[in-house]
Amino acid sequence: MQDSATAHAARRVRNVIEAHFPGESKVSCTFLSAWLARSENLSLCDICLQGFLKGRVYQGHITDTADLVYAIDARNHGESPWSDEYSIDAMANDLEEFLYKHKINKVILVGHSIGGKVAIEYAFRKPESVEKLIIEESTPRNFIEGGGKLSAFFLNYMKDIKDTMPTDMSKEELTTVLRNLAIGFAADLRATEEYVSNYDFSLLPLKWEGNTYAVQLNLDVIAYAVMHNKLHQNLTGTFEGDVLLLYGSKSQYRIGSDPLFLKYLPRTKKVEFENGGHFLHQTYPKEFTQEVVSFINRGTTLQAKY
Repeated sequence: MQDSATAHAARRVRNVIEAHFPGESKVSCTFLSAWLARSENLSLCDICLQGFLKGRVYQGHITDTADLVYAIDARNHGESPWSDEYSIDAMANDLEEFLYKHKINKVILVGHSIGGKVAIEYAFRKPESVEKLIIEESTPRNFIEGGGKLSAFFLNYMKDIKDTMPTDMSKEELTTVLRNLAIGFAADLRATEEYVSNYDFSLLPLKWEGNTYAVQLNLDVIAYAVMHNKLHQNLTGTFEGDVLLLYGSKSQYRIGSDPLFLKYLPRTKKVEFENGGHFLHQTYPKEFTQEVVSFINRGTTLQAKY
Protein backbone atom coordinates (compact mmCIF):
# COMPACT_ATOMS: atom_id res chain seq x y z
CA MET A 1 0.00 0.00 0.00
CA GLN A 2 1.44 3.36 -0.98
CA ASP A 3 0.24 6.40 0.91
CA SER A 4 1.46 9.89 1.71
CA ALA A 5 -1.18 10.70 4.29
CA THR A 6 0.15 13.45 6.49
CA ALA A 7 -0.31 14.50 10.07
CA HIS A 8 -3.27 16.76 9.25
CA ALA A 9 -5.29 13.79 7.94
CA ALA A 10 -3.14 10.82 8.85
CA ARG A 11 -5.46 9.18 11.35
CA ARG A 12 -8.48 9.39 9.08
CA VAL A 13 -6.60 8.01 6.07
CA ARG A 14 -4.93 5.31 8.15
CA ASN A 15 -8.29 4.15 9.55
CA VAL A 16 -9.73 3.79 6.04
CA ILE A 17 -6.69 1.93 4.76
CA GLU A 18 -6.43 -0.47 7.69
CA ALA A 19 -10.17 -1.16 7.71
CA HIS A 20 -10.34 -2.03 4.02
CA PHE A 21 -6.84 -3.35 3.34
CA PRO A 22 -5.82 -5.21 6.52
CA GLY A 23 -2.37 -6.72 6.66
CA GLU A 24 -0.90 -4.67 3.83
CA SER A 25 2.49 -2.97 4.20
CA LYS A 26 2.52 0.78 3.70
CA VAL A 27 5.03 3.30 2.38
CA SER A 28 5.02 7.07 2.49
CA CYS A 29 5.56 9.47 -0.38
CA THR A 30 5.78 13.23 -0.67
CA PHE A 31 4.51 15.38 -3.48
CA LEU A 32 6.97 16.10 -6.31
CA SER A 33 9.74 14.13 -4.58
CA ALA A 34 11.71 11.07 -5.56
CA TRP A 35 9.52 7.95 -5.58
CA LEU A 36 10.31 4.37 -4.81
CA ALA A 37 10.14 1.86 -7.66
CA ARG A 38 6.66 0.39 -8.01
CA SER A 39 6.01 -3.31 -7.86
CA GLU A 40 4.88 -4.84 -11.14
CA ASN A 41 1.89 -6.27 -9.27
CA LEU A 42 0.51 -2.88 -8.24
CA SER A 43 -2.55 -1.59 -10.05
CA LEU A 44 -3.43 1.97 -11.03
CA CYS A 45 -4.26 4.51 -8.38
CA ASP A 46 -7.90 4.52 -7.30
CA ILE A 47 -7.96 7.38 -4.80
CA CYS A 48 -6.01 10.61 -4.75
CA LEU A 49 -6.41 12.93 -1.77
CA GLN A 50 -5.63 16.60 -2.34
CA GLY A 51 -5.75 19.18 0.39
CA PHE A 52 -4.02 20.81 3.36
CA LEU A 53 -1.59 18.11 4.47
CA LYS A 54 1.85 17.89 6.01
CA GLY A 55 4.60 15.46 7.01
CA ARG A 56 5.03 11.75 6.41
CA VAL A 57 3.25 8.90 8.15
CA TYR A 58 4.08 5.42 6.91
CA GLN A 59 7.39 3.73 6.18
CA GLY A 60 7.78 0.14 5.01
CA HIS A 61 8.04 -2.16 2.01
CA ILE A 62 5.64 -2.27 -0.95
CA THR A 63 3.70 -5.53 -1.33
CA ASP A 64 0.89 -6.69 -3.60
CA THR A 65 -2.34 -4.73 -3.32
CA ALA A 66 -5.28 -4.01 -5.57
CA ASP A 67 -5.63 -0.35 -4.67
CA LEU A 68 -3.37 2.65 -4.07
CA VAL A 69 -4.06 5.71 -1.96
CA TYR A 70 -2.07 8.91 -2.35
CA ALA A 71 -2.37 11.97 -0.12
CA ILE A 72 -0.68 14.91 -1.80
CA ASP A 73 0.88 17.97 -0.24
CA ALA A 74 -0.08 20.90 -2.46
CA ARG A 75 2.63 23.42 -3.27
CA ASN A 76 3.25 25.80 -0.35
CA HIS A 77 1.96 23.14 2.04
CA GLY A 78 3.68 20.49 4.10
CA GLU A 79 6.76 18.88 2.60
CA SER A 80 6.14 20.16 -0.92
CA PRO A 81 8.23 22.99 -2.40
CA TRP A 82 7.24 26.61 -1.83
CA SER A 83 6.54 28.82 -4.83
CA ASP A 84 5.46 32.40 -5.46
CA GLU A 85 3.06 31.05 -8.08
CA TYR A 86 -0.04 29.92 -6.22
CA SER A 87 -3.21 29.43 -8.24
CA ILE A 88 -5.75 26.73 -8.99
CA ASP A 89 -4.23 26.31 -12.45
CA ALA A 90 -0.73 25.86 -11.04
CA MET A 91 -1.87 23.25 -8.50
CA ALA A 92 -3.91 21.41 -11.14
CA ASN A 93 -0.74 21.33 -13.24
CA ASP A 94 1.10 19.82 -10.27
CA LEU A 95 -1.59 17.16 -9.89
CA GLU A 96 -1.49 16.37 -13.59
CA GLU A 97 2.30 16.06 -13.43
CA PHE A 98 2.06 13.74 -10.42
CA LEU A 99 -0.43 11.42 -12.12
CA TYR A 100 1.57 11.39 -15.35
CA LYS A 101 4.81 10.67 -13.49
CA HIS A 102 3.28 7.67 -11.77
CA LYS A 103 1.48 6.42 -14.86
CA ILE A 104 -1.94 6.78 -13.24
CA ASN A 105 -4.69 6.87 -15.85
CA LYS A 106 -7.84 6.74 -13.71
CA VAL A 107 -8.50 8.23 -10.28
CA ILE A 108 -11.13 8.99 -7.70
CA LEU A 109 -10.26 12.47 -6.45
CA VAL A 110 -11.05 13.55 -2.89
CA GLY A 111 -10.50 17.27 -2.35
CA HIS A 112 -10.94 19.49 0.69
CA SER A 113 -11.21 23.29 0.56
CA ILE A 114 -8.73 24.68 -1.99
CA GLY A 115 -7.85 21.07 -2.78
CA GLY A 116 -11.48 20.60 -3.78
CA LYS A 117 -11.20 23.42 -6.29
CA VAL A 118 -8.05 21.79 -7.67
CA ALA A 119 -9.89 18.46 -7.98
CA ILE A 120 -12.76 20.16 -9.82
CA GLU A 121 -10.33 21.93 -12.14
CA TYR A 122 -8.59 18.67 -12.99
CA ALA A 123 -11.92 16.89 -13.57
CA PHE A 124 -12.84 19.53 -16.15
CA ARG A 125 -9.46 19.22 -17.83
CA LYS A 126 -9.34 15.43 -17.89
CA PRO A 127 -12.89 14.10 -17.39
CA GLU A 128 -11.95 10.75 -18.92
CA SER A 129 -9.35 10.29 -16.14
CA VAL A 130 -11.70 10.93 -13.20
CA GLU A 131 -13.90 8.02 -12.19
CA LYS A 132 -15.55 9.90 -9.32
CA LEU A 133 -15.16 13.23 -7.59
CA ILE A 134 -15.54 13.72 -3.83
CA ILE A 135 -15.56 17.32 -2.63
CA GLU A 136 -15.40 18.36 1.02
CA GLU A 137 -16.25 21.96 1.82
CA SER A 138 -15.38 23.45 -1.54
CA THR A 139 -17.25 25.02 -4.43
CA PRO A 140 -16.83 26.19 -8.05
CA ARG A 141 -17.80 29.66 -6.83
CA ASN A 142 -15.23 32.43 -6.77
CA PHE A 143 -13.23 31.84 -3.60
CA ILE A 144 -13.30 35.37 -2.24
CA GLU A 145 -17.09 35.56 -2.73
CA GLY A 146 -17.72 32.30 -0.90
CA GLY A 147 -16.22 33.10 2.49
CA GLY A 148 -12.70 33.81 1.33
CA LYS A 149 -12.62 37.25 2.97
CA LEU A 150 -12.84 35.61 6.39
CA SER A 151 -10.13 33.17 5.34
CA ALA A 152 -7.91 36.06 4.27
CA PHE A 153 -8.41 37.66 7.68
CA PHE A 154 -7.38 34.52 9.54
CA LEU A 155 -4.46 33.80 7.21
CA ASN A 156 -3.08 37.26 7.90
CA TYR A 157 -3.77 36.80 11.59
CA MET A 158 -1.85 33.52 11.50
CA LYS A 159 0.96 35.26 9.61
CA ASP A 160 1.19 37.93 12.32
CA ILE A 161 1.29 35.22 14.98
CA LYS A 162 4.02 33.36 13.08
CA ASP A 163 6.09 36.53 12.72
CA THR A 164 5.84 37.45 16.42
CA MET A 165 5.72 34.07 18.16
CA PRO A 166 9.05 32.71 19.42
CA THR A 167 9.94 29.43 17.71
CA ASP A 168 11.72 27.93 20.73
CA MET A 169 8.57 27.18 22.73
CA SER A 170 7.75 23.68 23.87
CA LYS A 171 4.76 21.89 22.33
CA GLU A 172 2.86 22.28 25.57
CA GLU A 173 3.55 26.03 25.75
CA LEU A 174 2.63 26.62 22.12
CA THR A 175 -0.54 24.53 22.40
CA THR A 176 -1.67 26.58 25.40
CA VAL A 177 -1.04 29.88 23.58
CA LEU A 178 -2.80 28.74 20.38
CA ARG A 179 -5.77 27.30 22.28
CA ASN A 180 -6.29 30.55 24.21
CA LEU A 181 -6.06 32.54 20.98
CA ALA A 182 -8.51 30.23 19.22
CA ILE A 183 -11.02 30.40 22.07
CA GLY A 184 -11.12 34.16 21.62
CA PHE A 185 -12.08 33.67 17.97
CA ALA A 186 -14.32 30.63 18.44
CA ALA A 187 -17.44 32.37 17.16
CA ASP A 188 -15.65 33.64 14.04
CA LEU A 189 -14.26 30.17 13.49
CA ARG A 190 -17.81 28.76 13.61
CA ALA A 191 -16.68 26.54 16.51
CA THR A 192 -17.80 26.12 20.09
CA GLU A 193 -15.44 26.84 22.98
CA GLU A 194 -15.71 23.16 23.92
CA TYR A 195 -14.56 22.11 20.44
CA VAL A 196 -11.58 24.48 20.54
CA SER A 197 -10.68 23.35 24.07
CA ASN A 198 -10.65 19.71 22.98
CA TYR A 199 -9.03 20.29 19.59
CA ASP A 200 -5.92 18.24 18.81
CA PHE A 201 -3.42 20.99 17.98
CA SER A 202 -0.94 18.39 16.77
CA LEU A 203 -3.02 18.41 13.57
CA LEU A 204 -1.82 21.91 12.75
CA PRO A 205 0.78 22.24 9.97
CA LEU A 206 3.80 22.51 12.26
CA LYS A 207 7.07 20.61 11.94
CA TRP A 208 8.95 20.04 15.17
CA GLU A 209 12.63 19.44 15.81
CA GLY A 210 13.01 19.17 19.56
CA ASN A 211 11.42 22.30 21.01
CA THR A 212 11.78 24.29 17.78
CA TYR A 213 8.96 24.37 15.25
CA ALA A 214 8.42 25.65 11.73
CA VAL A 215 5.07 26.47 10.12
CA GLN A 216 4.57 24.23 7.07
CA LEU A 217 2.40 26.72 5.22
CA ASN A 218 3.73 29.50 3.02
CA LEU A 219 1.41 31.97 4.69
CA ASP A 220 2.72 35.04 2.85
CA VAL A 221 1.97 33.62 -0.58
CA ILE A 222 -1.30 31.92 0.37
CA ALA A 223 -2.69 35.01 2.12
CA TYR A 224 -1.74 37.21 -0.85
CA ALA A 225 -3.43 34.81 -3.29
CA VAL A 226 -6.65 34.75 -1.26
CA MET A 227 -6.76 38.52 -0.72
CA HIS A 228 -6.03 39.32 -4.37
CA ASN A 229 -8.46 36.77 -5.80
CA LYS A 230 -5.78 34.57 -7.37
CA LEU A 231 -7.79 31.39 -6.67
CA HIS A 232 -10.61 32.02 -9.15
CA GLN A 233 -11.71 29.49 -11.75
CA ASN A 234 -13.05 29.93 -15.26
CA LEU A 235 -14.95 26.70 -15.79
CA THR A 236 -16.73 26.03 -19.08
CA GLY A 237 -19.07 23.19 -19.90
CA THR A 238 -19.99 20.51 -17.35
CA PHE A 239 -18.44 17.50 -15.64
CA GLU A 240 -20.84 14.61 -16.21
CA GLY A 241 -19.25 12.18 -13.76
CA ASP A 242 -20.56 11.24 -10.31
CA VAL A 243 -19.83 13.82 -7.60
CA LEU A 244 -20.24 13.64 -3.82
CA LEU A 245 -20.41 16.96 -1.98
CA LEU A 246 -19.88 16.96 1.80
CA TYR A 247 -20.46 20.29 3.55
CA GLY A 248 -21.21 21.77 6.96
CA SER A 249 -24.24 23.92 7.67
CA LYS A 250 -22.19 26.14 10.01
CA SER A 251 -19.36 26.69 7.54
CA GLN A 252 -18.58 30.28 6.58
CA TYR A 253 -18.36 29.18 2.93
CA ARG A 254 -22.09 28.40 2.59
CA ILE A 255 -21.34 25.52 0.25
CA GLY A 256 -24.81 23.98 0.19
CA SER A 257 -26.46 27.07 -1.27
CA ASP A 258 -24.09 27.41 -4.22
CA PRO A 259 -26.15 27.06 -7.45
CA LEU A 260 -22.98 26.52 -9.51
CA PHE A 261 -22.84 22.87 -8.51
CA LEU A 262 -25.92 22.03 -10.54
CA LYS A 263 -24.67 24.22 -13.38
CA TYR A 264 -21.19 22.71 -13.64
CA LEU A 265 -21.54 19.36 -11.84
CA PRO A 266 -25.11 18.20 -12.51
CA ARG A 267 -24.64 14.68 -11.06
CA THR A 268 -23.76 15.99 -7.59
CA LYS A 269 -25.11 14.19 -4.52
CA LYS A 270 -25.10 16.32 -1.38
CA VAL A 271 -24.61 15.35 2.26
CA GLU A 272 -25.00 18.10 4.86
CA PHE A 273 -23.54 17.95 8.38
CA GLU A 274 -25.97 20.12 10.33
CA ASN A 275 -23.50 21.44 12.92
CA GLY A 276 -20.40 20.95 10.80
CA GLY A 277 -17.85 23.58 9.96
CA HIS A 278 -15.03 23.56 7.43
CA PHE A 279 -13.14 20.47 8.68
CA LEU A 280 -15.69 17.67 8.56
CA HIS A 281 -13.03 14.95 8.37
CA GLN A 282 -11.88 16.06 11.83
CA THR A 283 -15.19 16.74 13.56
CA TYR A 284 -17.14 13.84 11.99
CA PRO A 285 -14.41 11.30 11.13
CA LYS A 286 -16.62 8.20 11.31
CA GLU A 287 -19.54 9.62 9.32
CA PHE A 288 -17.21 11.30 6.82
CA THR A 289 -15.33 8.06 6.18
CA GLN A 290 -18.54 6.04 5.88
CA GLU A 291 -19.97 8.42 3.28
CA VAL A 292 -16.77 8.44 1.24
CA VAL A 293 -16.44 4.65 1.28
CA SER A 294 -20.12 4.13 0.41
CA PHE A 295 -19.89 6.53 -2.51
CA ILE A 296 -16.71 4.92 -3.81
CA ASN A 297 -18.07 1.39 -3.51
CA ARG A 298 -21.70 1.91 -4.51
CA GLY A 299 -22.03 5.44 -5.86
CA THR A 300 -24.65 6.22 -3.20
CA THR A 301 -24.84 8.25 -0.01
CA LEU A 302 -25.89 6.83 3.35
CA GLN A 303 -27.75 9.92 4.55
CA ALA A 304 -28.76 13.24 3.07
CA LYS A 305 -28.12 14.96 6.40
CA TYR A 306 -26.41 14.32 9.75
